[in-house]
Amino acid sequence: MNKAIKHKPEQKRFELELENGRSAFILYKRNKDHLDLIHSEVPESLRGQGIGKDLVLKTLEQIEKEGLTATAICPYIKAVVAASDKWKNIVNH
Repeated sequence: MNKAIKHKPEQKRFELELENGRSAFILYKRNKDHLDLIHSEVPESLRGQGIGKDLVLKTLEQIEKEGLTATAICPYIKAVVAASDKWKNIVNH
């Protein structure tokens, strides 16, 4: 469906490239090794296809890989995190 997540620290975002040059992304604020995940967005015409959930899960995997922790501020990210105990060691919600 889509490619690997790209962490773009200079833009404070995690991004998935989608079809036709579009992307889905999560914006964050950073404080040392902790990220506040403040907004997630999928192009409106592509919503309802599981892209948002894929975006969140791949972002969480990347956060874990980079040795960071996070707080879910965005309601959608909170919902995805709350649905699984897998992320409780790295994400507050």
